[in-house]
Amino acid sequence: MGSRTWRDRVVTMAGMAAMATFAGALGCASPGYWTDYTSVSVGQAAGGHIHRPVAMPRRGTGYKVPQTWRERGNQWGTEELVALIERAAAKVRAQRRVTLGVADLSPKRGGKTMWHSSHQSGRDVDLIFYSVDERGRVLPPPEVEMVHYDGDGEPFVPAYMRATGYEEPTWAERRFDEARNWALVEALLSDRAVRVQWIFVSTKLERRLISWAERHDRPRWLIEYGRQVMKQPSARAPHDDHFHVRLYCSRADRELGCVDTGPIWQHEKKTYKYAGPERYEPTVTKALLSRPLFFLHG
Repeated sequence: MGSRTWRDRVVTMAGMAAMATFAGALGCASPGYWTDYTSVSVGQAAGGHIHRPVAMPRRGTGYKVPQTWRERGNQWGTEELVALIERAAAKVRAQRRVTLGVADLSPKRGGKTMWHSSHQSGRDVDLIFYSVDERGRVLPPPEVEMVHYDGDGEPFVPAYMRATGYEEPTWAERRFDEARNWALVEALLSDRAVRVQWIFVSTKLERRLISWAERHDRPRWLIEYGRQVMKQPSARAPHDDHFHVRLYCSRADRELGCVDTGPIWQHEKKTYKYAGPERYEPTVTKALLSRPLFFLHG
């Protein structure tokens, strides 16, 4: 009996050591702090942080981080977000020979900043609108500050800026570029590797984009998809000077402490709920959006 007890203890200790090794391989074993040694978005977009964040390169194919936002240093996000920006910018560049201005993602470890109450967990990014001049010639992204556009796509000075005006020297020559901005929306929504929850943009500019897409016979499923995810968040923050894009938590990150808030769109529910390879298939969205009334909140 004594020898069996001794052997049992040895086996038990060996098993515990193996479990400890396995847990160490997974990462830190406390709620909200597990990691799979890729980036992890933890918590909510407006109350979270990032483990193992990925830096957004300052320049790449079809995009750049302009001066103001380079100096802020909020150029960190999840691997999924950074890769999406790179793919979308490159796709629009290949089609329309233009450069996207990438503004704030998140601070290196996430959390709140003086500029944002969201952007805390690496799943949000501000993308500066593409613009052209009065003759339709493509302009590079502004370096100093974003430019506000009205419902006609014309630049304007909002009330809170009237005492000081713009510091951006090119603001008056800029016009909202419907064609290229819609191409960016299409690139984001048709990406196969990630799932977009929101594209925050002013109601007036959303209408302008949807109208352009309808006039140019863009795919109906993308128009309906865009109509659903594009939204003005509030009157105080209309987002008439940039797109604010937010991703859903990846399935892996949800298991490690990432928290989605707001709706889970109808076309996302099975992908969101069930296990298996996480690969977004736009044809599922196409089928559901062929009947827009079926596109409901979760």
